[in-house]
Amino acid sequence: MSSTNTMSAPTFGISQPISQDFPNKKDLLLNKSLTETLKSFNCFEPSEETSQRVKVLNKLNFLVKKWIHLLTITRIPMDVDAGGKLIAFGSYRLGVHSSGSDIDTLVLAPRHVTRMDFFSSFKKILLKDSEVKDLQAVETAFVPIMTLKYSGIEIDLLFARLDMPTVPDNIDLSDENILKNLDPESVRSLNGCRVAEQLLKQVPNQLTFCETLRAVKLWAKNHGIYSNAMGFFGGITWAILVARTCQLYPNAAPSKLIQKVFFVFSTWNWPSPVILKHMEDRFDMKNLKQLVWDSRRNFADRLHLMPIITPSFPEQNSTHNVSRSTLQVIQKEMKEAFKICEDIQKGKATWKDLLEETNFFCKYKHFIAISINAEKEKEETQFAGFFESRIRQLVQLLERNSQVQIAQVNTRKFKASSSPGKSQWFIGLEFIQEAKNLDLTEEIKRFKKIIGNQAKEKIGTVQIDAVYVKRSNLITYISAAELKRGKFMKKETSPEKENANRKRPTTKKSGDDVKKPRTAFNSIGSVQTTF
Repeated sequence: MSSTNTMSAPTFGISQPISQDFPNKKDLLLNKSLTETLKSFNCFEPSEETSQRVKVLNKLNFLVKKWIHLLTITRIPMDVDAGGKLIAFGSYRLGVHSSGSDIDTLVLAPRHVTRMDFFSSFKKILLKDSEVKDLQAVETAFVPIMTLKYSGIEIDLLFARLDMPTVPDNIDLSDENILKNLDPESVRSLNGCRVAEQLLKQVPNQLTFCETLRAVKLWAKNHGIYSNAMGFFGGITWAILVARTCQLYPNAAPSKLIQKVFFVFSTWNWPSPVILKHMEDRFDMKNLKQLVWDSRRNFADRLHLMPIITPSFPEQNSTHNVSRSTLQVIQKEMKEAFKICEDIQKGKATWKDLLEETNFFCKYKHFIAISINAEKEKEETQFAGFFESRIRQLVQLLERNSQVQIAQVNTRKFKASSSPGKSQWFIGLEFIQEAKNLDLTEEIKRFKKIIGNQAKEKIGTVQIDAVYVKRSNLITYISAAELKRGKFMKKETSPEKENANRKRPTTKKSGDDVKKPRTAFNSIGSVQTTF
């Protein structure tokens, strides 16, 4: 039987819960089948991989300390142990990482070690290490980052320079005083660690939160909407949404909470912000107030479409990259997921139906293929991270065209087997019903110019191309296996289109001149489509 606890209990979040019902027998059975399904998707890593992760983190922590020590003895004449530390956060810290997933890490350094040192001398140390592969540095990102593989484990490395002479191993990152006198990049880099700790404090049941988040993240990845860099939601954002749902349904089982995540946020009144705790005004840190998300004071914050606010000071919007298209795609995916969850509750569907990978290419008839081509694979590797973080700028340019309804980037990168230095990405396009004489030449030219200006010396011998491709011609760009990968989804037809189809004559009168859509593009990537 379902029961409701009316006794006074601690309230989590900024409002009273929607329901305090406890799981019933059906919820528990569905929970058991959910765990089994997650195991079939390799969501739980084997013990050998867990041990390998611990070894990698220890090795990297040793390298960080050694690097900071070498800089210290050259800059500070006295014999000082400046410390330094590598901290893991994100899904690894929350305990929801899966087999093969990367580890988000943060390098904490004392005041005499700069970000320039991080991207120069520490980068050189990493490049000399035989365990390091595929190192990429994106210094100009909103949160500057280095990505690499260390002994086969993917690592994301951030950097924060603290206003301290030494960084002890027992440093308390929840202490807001450590944020004083920091540059914005360091504050944003620290935010990941501080948010992870706050998330665990803001939920009624950590185990339930983690189990639900594990499933929601798998769903998001397999539906192509897990990427902060490309305008969708990243790990922190999904964690905040799950945490808010846990606050609203504090006693529910994961099998019920997953459904509630999709119900709550597919019906959410965007752009009303999602907030886990009341935001405090820190008068003693006026220099950081400009980083706090506040749509009442900051005009730029009013433009954010789906604000989801981090729970630690300075509170920031974790979804500033979301665009008009990604908002529509995320909402559509959530609505469809909620319907499947309802069917799971009724016994008409399984967790596999919800969580399995979907096919991106069946969703659209028109695409833009973006590629980078370098003479050497190493050049492509170094440039790819920077380029991938900029693709959303092309999406935003395409959205400004009044005839483009949706521009969705496929979050997967495709490596060309015939050319090791070539990588490709695809943007699916949906046009408004009345679209005619569509010309995307200027948008593509502008994007290439923006990339050229932003990359400067990074671009080297890398060539950037963007061309229009019909779905029927995708086979010339990627393999048949990739085109068939994932579950094919039926494309829903709007009532307006259905009515138009009914009214459309099935036979052609003599003399009618029906033109088929024509498409043409040239070598620089211009696009002209006639409907």
